[in-house]
Order: sequence, then structure tokens, then C-alpha cells
Amino acid sequence: MKKLVVFDIDGTITSHVSSWRYIHEKLGLWDVLARKYQDQFLAGKISYRRFCELDAAHWKGMPASKLEKVFQGVKYSKNAKRAVKKLKDEGYRLVAVSTGLQFVAQRVKDELGFDHVVCNRLNVRYGKITGGVTINISHGAKGRILKEILKRFRTKPHEMIAVGDSEGDIPMMILAGYSIAFNSCSPRLSKAADYVCKTNDFMEVYRKIKELEC
Repeated sequence: MKKLVVFDIDGTITSHVSSWRYIHEKLGLWDVLARKYQDQFLAGKISYRRFCELDAAHWKGMPASKLEKVFQGVKYSKNAKRAVKKLKDEGYRLVAVSTGLQFVAQRVKDELGFDHVVCNRLNVRYGKITGGVTINISHGAKGRILKEILKRFRTKPHEMIAVGDSEGDIPMMILAGYSIAFNSCSPRLSKAADYVCKTNDFMEVYRKIKELEC
């Protein structure tokens, strides 16, 4: 019986696609340079770490509390809170992994009762963003993180369910005993997943997980 469910956050549990871009857009900083850095990374011209460092430099000196407040506006996917609560109440262990930032990941952990979250972090000193970044999950490295999570929860791969929306979640799909694509933005992800949700209602994820018990 599968009792560990590992979720992506950005674009899956929450409706926004990228924590990094969300900050830029909300603070009016999605400028030519930010877009240029993203394009350079996607084209393979700079590393993921360098891309994150360049982005983080935009917010140097900003109070961390300001970013926390910005992320209070992030909306959950339709019925995500309800579905996650039901899984929690029924004894599932819940983990969230994200290449996004601590502000939304910590909110997900606190509000939805996740057992564990892994994310990237903007460095904070004396309450202000330093411009540095701690990379806990590199782009495409969720498979390695999941192996650590399996050890932490003393779970075998076939006992785990993975839920995600993008190509960065494919390593999770490959490793998990069962995988669900929700709000899929990638044909490759849809092909890799065992099941592709047909709606944007997170209760479909819940119902599919419950079907696996039968």
C-alpha cells in the first residue's frame, strides 16, 4: 500500500508556475535582465546556480518580511487544501519538493501540515535578503532528493506516489511507484506519468490516489 505522497509545489499545489518569476512580477522587477537570465539558462548558456544567483541579486537588502507578505497572495490550486487535508487525515505522509523558494514552501508546510518540505532559499541576515542563495534542489535533480526522502521515511520506491506539473518533475515520476501529472505543461511529463489529470481540480488527484487502495 502506498502511503508516502511527494508533491511539487509551484504549478501543482499552488497556481503560480514559478516562485522566482512571481516575485519579479509582483514587485515590478520582471525586467529585461530577469527575462534575459531565464532565457540564458533555458538555452544552456549559464548554470542553474548562476541563474539563481543573478535572480537573487535583484532583492539584495530587501526585508525578508516583505517577501513573506508578497507570498501570502499565492493562491492554492482548486481544492488543493481540501484534498491534502483529506490525505493527511487518512494517514498519508506528505512531502513537498520544489526548486522554488522558502516563503511559499514554508507556508505550504505550516498551512497544509506537510511532514517535510525541501526547497531553495534566499539567504537572510539580520532580517534582510543578502543577495545570496542556497540551492537545495537544482533543476532536474528531484530524483536525487527523492532518494534521500525515501531513506528519511524508510519507504521503498514502489510505496511512493509522485505528483507534479512540469519536466523538472520527470525524475520523480520515474522513481515513484505511481505518478500523477496535474496541470501538466509538458508532453514529456504527461508521457512519463502513470496518470494525467483531466481537470484542474485537485480532488481528481485525491480520488486517483484513493483508487490505488482498491
